[in-house]
Amino acid sequence: MESIIYRDTIRISISLSILLSTACFADSPSTDSTSLLLQGRWEIVVGVNQGRELALTELAGTYVTVTTNSIVTFDANQKQRFRAVFILDETKKPVEITMTSLSSDPTTEEKTIKQKTESPANDVATGILKFAGNDKWVLCYALPGEDRPTEFKSAAGSKRMIFMLERKSENLDIPAAIR
Repeated sequence: MESIIYRDTIRISISLSILLSTACFADSPSTDSTSLLLQGRWEIVVGVNQGRELALTELAGTYVTVTTNSIVTFDANQKQRFRAVFILDETKKPVEITMTSLSSDPTTEEKTIKQKTESPANDVATGILKFAGNDKWVLCYALPGEDRPTEFKSAAGSKRMIFMLERKSENLDIPAAIR
C-alpha cells in the first residue's frame, strides 16, 4: 500500500513539473502592445549583415511572419530559414527581444517543448526593436553568444544584424509550417 502511494506521489510530482515547465512557453495570446503590433507578415526591405549592406536581390521575396511569440523567416522560394520563439521586454527603451532558435521543422509539439526548455545559450540571439510608423519596424540583434545591441547599428565585424521590415497584406497565405 505504501509503495502505491509513493508511486502515485511521484507521478503527480512529475506531471506538475512538466506542466509548470511548459507553461512558461505556452502560446497563449499576449496583451503586450508591441507583441500585438508585430503580428503579421513582414517583408524585409533593408538589411545589414555585420556591417555589409544586403543587396536588394538578396532581400527580394524574403519575408518574416510573426505570431504571438514566434518569428519565422522565409526566403523567396518559400523555404523556412529561421524559426524562433521570442520574449519581449517592453519596460526597456528601446524594446528588447530575446529569440531562442528552434529547429526548422519540428515534427511534434513534444519536440518543440523540449527544444524550448533545453536550448543551449548559443541558440539565443538578443536584440532591440522599434517601430517606424504603423507599417514598418526595425530589428537589430546580435548573433548568439554576443552582447545585446544598445543602438541600431551594424558595423563591420560587429556580429550584429539590422533589418527594416514592412507590413504586407494579410491576404497572403501563411505557410502551414507556422500555422
